[in-house]
Amino acid sequence: MKKLFLFAITVPVLSGLLFSACAKLKEVPPGQIAGEDFYQSAADYNAAIVGVYEPLFYNYTSWDFNGPFILCYGAEDCTTRPQATDSKNFDEFKPSASSSTLAQCWQFLYKSIENSNNIIGALPKATKITPAAAAPFDGEAKFLRALNYFYLTRWWGKVPLITEKNQLGADTVMETDPAAIYTQIVSDLQDAIKELPATQPAATRPTIGTAEGLLAKVYVTMAGWPILDNTKYALARDQAQAVIASGKYSLAPVFQDLWLAANKMTNPEFMFFLNGISNASSAVGSHHHVATRPTEEGGWSDRFSEARFLNEFPVGPRKDASFHTTFTTGINWSQSLYAQPYISKYRDAGAAATLDGGIINPNAGDGFSVLLRYADVLLLYAESANMAEGGPSAQAYSAINQVRRRAQGVDANTPNATFDLVPGLTQAAFDDSVIAERNWELAFEANRWFDLVRKQMVEAVNKSLYPNVDQHNYILPKPTSELALLKGYLNQNPGY
Repeated sequence: MKKLFLFAITVPVLSGLLFSACAKLKEVPPGQIAGEDFYQSAADYNAAIVGVYEPLFYNYTSWDFNGPFILCYGAEDCTTRPQATDSKNFDEFKPSASSSTLAQCWQFLYKSIENSNNIIGALPKATKITPAAAAPFDGEAKFLRALNYFYLTRWWGKVPLITEKNQLGADTVMETDPAAIYTQIVSDLQDAIKELPATQPAATRPTIGTAEGLLAKVYVTMAGWPILDNTKYALARDQAQAVIASGKYSLAPVFQDLWLAANKMTNPEFMFFLNGISNASSAVGSHHHVATRPTEEGGWSDRFSEARFLNEFPVGPRKDASFHTTFTTGINWSQSLYAQPYISKYRDAGAAATLDGGIINPNAGDGFSVLLRYADVLLLYAESANMAEGGPSAQAYSAINQVRRRAQGVDANTPNATFDLVPGLTQAAFDDSVIAERNWELAFEANRWFDLVRKQMVEAVNKSLYPNVDQHNYILPKPTSELALLKGYLNQNPGY
């Protein structure tokens, strides 16, 4: 990890993320933090916030391609071809600390944190922006910093906790226990809830509801491994309930419609997503459409599913929309080069690729990565309410049943005895049902791995295939390159 105190960037057009204008930001000499006259106005900060998003969806190293998904290959929804040794190692629970993917993910998360910290630290010194106008930028930067640390600590456990207060000495900050990192995450999200607006001009920017939804997810995670604080379930329930009660989000009536590029800015379900654009450089476009397409269709076969996952998946429209099993060449997945079912969710990339056709542009698509959507929040509510209240309430049943109905192509808000959960389940049985539903609903979205870890299910799901798996696999090895840079401050995780 490089020293995290430089905030001199050139923002490309849209950066694949947010805006329709470009901004050239003043250069700062290396090793110096920006002076008090650097960012002063709302326009300055509106441009600067792009620099926080840019590392998260840029140039084949982050959510625009494979990186975060590879780090979650320990779940049963995704795998890769045997020849992709670096990626396959994650799937088989033998990841290498020298993995380039591992290092890239660590670095882009910390780069986004660096740029968040500079905005948070500079705002109080700005003279051409009122406190009221500054608050949304502070809230957005803190939301993004919290999001980055949420991924960092779930993947690596103890990591350096760098904020605007210690960024000048970032290379001498000791790694921090997950409990302290979660304290910072919660604090940032609580501030974001107070400071973010209820609505945003761009669908890709966070709102109060986005921060409430992420905080619900954070609390549910804290109730599980490694924090194991059951009192967080009640807090998660209340945050999820706030999102539901706001009425600002709803399930898209048709599950398949969620994954069409034409709908990404207008569907009612996406609460936070990272967006690619194909009419700029390949660095700011999405690449999921080619990464998840079969070799037989001109794709790269970087990511596909597992036969065991397809076989266990409940039949219905959601399954049809999630998997690509009959190729455009006419063959079935079992006859393909790698004999595994493929992922359908990312096939449509607007001008770059169509859902049912081939690839028009392999280098840059209009696809996206969803990091939080309303179905997730409904299931978080169902889980946390059940666990906090000693059993499932009518409201908890309603939350999960909405997701189950939509999955079968019927009205989400109309009770349906065929598809609704059986009434009267015990707390444990209801919890099992919610976790299973999360597996199906959020498949291929880099969620299942984190559910397996927090519920301590990694071994149970994988032991029959990978006898070597044990609890040390709950977190990943820290990158060799970062251990060398931060010798004495960063330690390798046990078992690696």
